[in-house]
Amino acid sequence: MAITAELWQANLIALVSAFLAIKVLRPIAIYFNLVDVPVGRKQHVGHVPLIGGLSIYVGVLVAILAVYPIHDKLFFLLASASLILVAGLVDDLIQLGVWVRILIQAIACLIMIKGAGVYVESLGDLFGMGEIYLGQWGVPFTLIGVIGLVNAINMSDGIDGLTGSLALVAILGVFGFESISGNYRLFDFLLVMAAALVPYLLTNLSIISDRKIFLGDAGSMFIGFVLAWVLIELSQGANASEGRAMEPISVLWCVALPVIDTFVVIIKRLKAGRSPFHPDRSHFHHMLQDIGMGPMQTLFTMIFIALALVVIGGLAQLFWPQLSVGLFILVVAVYIYWVKRRGWESVRRVVNEHA
Repeated sequence: MAITAELWQANLIALVSAFLAIKVLRPIAIYFNLVDVPVGRKQHVGHVPLIGGLSIYVGVLVAILAVYPIHDKLFFLLASASLILVAGLVDDLIQLGVWVRILIQAIACLIMIKGAGVYVESLGDLFGMGEIYLGQWGVPFTLIGVIGLVNAINMSDGIDGLTGSLALVAILGVFGFESISGNYRLFDFLLVMAAALVPYLLTNLSIISDRKIFLGDAGSMFIGFVLAWVLIELSQGANASEGRAMEPISVLWCVALPVIDTFVVIIKRLKAGRSPFHPDRSHFHHMLQDIGMGPMQTLFTMIFIALALVVIGGLAQLFWPQLSVGLFILVVAVYIYWVKRRGWESVRRVVNEHA
């Protein structure tokens, strides 16, 4: 793995382009009322422009077009991810229905599958008894997995900096698992993505400006889709020499926190008699705030937990690969047990109060 002059150039372009996009898009967003209004569950101050996702997209797109040749897989990634971004942008403006969003996500996923040939063909050797191939079930499994991750990342966007930070943790996780295999595929692309995230995070967290911006559905869905594409692309292939840069089970460790949280939130909402997509304050970050943590404490706690889960997955992959899936199930069970200790009835109350 080498940091080339080309990579430095791409990262600088992504960083600067994303920063300039924030400056240019802010007045445009305000003019077209592409803003988040504080009402109900939303407790921020003022009308905040929903341009974080657009700035990340601009940073990634400009850097790629300026530095790298567009091969077939990259073309279909940009095409499908652009569709996801536009759908999220429309949703930010006029609030698309849940099933309309899911339909568009499915179409984007099919573009990725049919155009680029990127889908889950194998779950890897989960139990030490040989590779588990999905055959004809690979396409529907991929559809469910991608839509699930896109919405898990979307649902994680509940406090400042959280979704962007979890995306950076996922990217760090990919680098870690790639170092285990010695296969650093998509390393350049992931660094460009990370560079484009930085201006958004610095602005969203009011580090470089008091004029806050939010990610918006366009941003969270775009990030979730790109992560899904990268994780599937890197986890398929027979072995490292044939393209596999990480084991399929390692994918879950990279995005463990948002995936587990979304899974449990859906259970909570169903138990409370609500739609799994009905917004409320029953996410993990809400529970941390309910026990007295401030926004920054909550953010750093969740970043720490997400990183710890990546480390656990990495250690399992290094020393006992067949233990990895069992460990992940154990983590899910521990989290569910913790939620149950807090009381499902209190969760039901929270869900109903914010319905």
